[in-house]
Amino acid sequence: MVALTDLAFPGFFRPRTNEMGVYYGIRANGELVAMAGERLAVPGISEISAVCTHPAHTGKGHARLLMTRLLHDHADSGKRSFLHVNELNHHAFGIYQRMGFTVSRSVALWPISIS
Repeated sequence: MVALTDLAFPGFFRPRTNEMGVYYGIRANGELVAMAGERLAVPGISEISAVCTHPAHTGKGHARLLMTRLLHDHADSGKRSFLHVNELNHHAFGIYQRMGFTVSRSVALWPISIS
């Protein structure tokens, strides 16, 4: 999971991040090629996080399929979903907009390392 997310956004996903929520993945020939899950949550709202697809497997609808599963999970438990995306990631931004997500605000995210 870390190796896959490091292709998309290095440093934001750690070895135990998957313990923060439910994560789903798609494998091809035994290799994890796409994933999405949950990370931050407050009562009534859950984040969809770590949506990524290996570059050799994009364009197959994997991100949409995984996100749809999470959206249904959230709706079934009475939660609303949110996510964040780098505004320069036009491909992901387009997918999220087509799925009905809208921009509520823009914030800066900075990776922080602890020595």
